[in-house]
Amino acid sequence: MARFLDHHTMPAMSAEQMKKLTEQIKAMIDSKKPDSFGVTKLNVFMAPGEAWGYSDAPNAEAVVKSHASLGIKITVKDVIQVSPVA
Repeated sequence: MARFLDHHTMPAMSAEQMKKLTEQIKAMIDSKKPDSFGVTKLNVFMAPGEAWGYSDAPNAEAVVKSHASLGIKITVKDVIQVSPVA
């Protein structure tokens, strides 16, 4: 698997929707298991209106599909393959 970093804006959501999404993402990270697209979420960093995701995935397209399954539209231009230093 390769490591990927993605960055994107977050869609407008109510506080309840954001709480539900955050809980869903945290559960995915804690499970350390790949989703149906082969993406294992390692961490997500959020700021008002935007987010960065760090994941193991077979390719950038899988990261895009994984986001789409959560209702977040991104493109492969929002995803970059990275190599950890440590």
